[in-house]
Amino acid sequence: MSLKIKTILILFCAALVICTSYGTWKTIELEKSRNRILTLESQLKLSGYQWIEYLGLYSQVYGSYIKNKESIHASTGNKTSVLIYRYSKFMCNSCFLEDLQEIERLQKEVGKQKILVLPAYPDNREGRIELSKVLSKFNYVNIPLDTLIIPSISTEIMQRYFALIDKEGNLSMVFFPLRGETDLTRFYFSEVKSILKDE
Repeated sequence: MSLKIKTILILFCAALVICTSYGTWKTIELEKSRNRILTLESQLKLSGYQWIEYLGLYSQVYGSYIKNKESIHASTGNKTSVLIYRYSKFMCNSCFLEDLQEIERLQKEVGKQKILVLPAYPDNREGRIELSKVLSKFNYVNIPLDTLIIPSISTEIMQRYFALIDKEGNLSMVFFPLRGETDLTRFYFSEVKSILKDE
């Protein structure tokens, strides 16, 4: 085979690889764009149809926290800003397990001491065993529902949430994750991450 034909074949193969790589890159970019659009649609649905209910949820969380601030701060013993995650054993199992996976990723970036899981489990032997299994990778304090509320909307389904507690014990940046919408959770984490890393 002549040198000219070999050169043409090499150039043809290189062009084929470049075209294939470009096609793959475009497909990935289109998928990312589609995911961003779906996330925006979720946010619009939330703001369009459920904003009144969610205002009620925020009100419940802040009201309960203000009422029990001293006892919560004493229970958690935090000296720096910390991200809390509040959920109940009686919620959708796959929902809080999904959140815990995301928390585990965040922990690797900000440190375990910057995140505190506040579950509500029965204060008995079974509850303690289950807690030690489910939350073995996390810092946690089991807090009863009457100490720190887990709010519910009109459907009476409890809503798990994240929030930031600063070193003075003030609560801010409450966020209610949605099942299957981990992009929203990661966006929220990107907002609180810089605060947690700065201290």
